[in-house]
Amino acid sequence: MRAKLERIGLPFKGIECYGSQIVVTCWSRDAADRWASFLARFAKFLGITQSVDHAKENRGTCLLPTTVDVWRAFARIR
Repeated sequence: MRAKLERIGLPFKGIECYGSQIVVTCWSRDAADRWASFLARFAKFLGITQSVDHAKENRGTCLLPTTVDVWRAFARIR
């Protein structure tokens, strides 16, 4: 399922599939909205959440790590 979703052509940061659940992490709200409309075609769309991820390269200290804003789109296959 993950490989098929990666070939769609929509921008994403990461795609995780847990059984019947799909979580798509996007860099922008616009990309998350486009994933939401695509996922709603074949799955029950659950929502979009704004969150933060830790950056790969930490520019702060260990007490204040560098983070980036991301949006996650959630869906469950019917």
